[in-house]
Amino acid sequence: MTETQTPSSAPSRLPLVFTVAVVAVVLAFFAIAFVIASTQHVGTDEEQLTAATYMDVVQPLLAIGDAQRGETLVYQTYECYACHIIGSGAVAPSLEGVGERAATRRPPLTAAAYLYESVIYPTAYVVEGYPASMPANYPQRLSQQELADILVYLLEH
Repeated sequence: MTETQTPSSAPSRLPLVFTVAVVAVVLAFFAIAFVIASTQHVGTDEEQLTAATYMDVVQPLLAIGDAQRGETLVYQTYECYACHIIGSGAVAPSLEGVGERAATRRPPLTAAAYLYESVIYPTAYVVEGYPASMPANYPQRLSQQELADILVYLLEH
């Protein structure tokens, strides 16, 4: 004789459904937070900044920057290469030759001023063919020393 399972003795799927729902909510929260963070404008209004005012900020940074530390920050700490893939640049412009390209990207800005603007005010200028996907929270995330190190590294790269 075989026993048939009754609904009350069948294994419950409730824990699985609950777990999937919680994971979906958490993922949705982080996706929304990322979109908001990458589109928010933080800091000084970039419309008020000029090539000269950028250099007032950038020159002191260049004086204290260290390219070797900048390389570590770009590739290990902040993993910038994830979007700025060397040679490909499918999501964001490649880091290969970025210092040289920066010098001509947005006149009258110098290469250093352009790179500073790209990190601190990423929506001020978006390179044609790429989405505005650079997170806008680097002013809060980067210390002045980290910013200086990254700028010097990118200029030499």
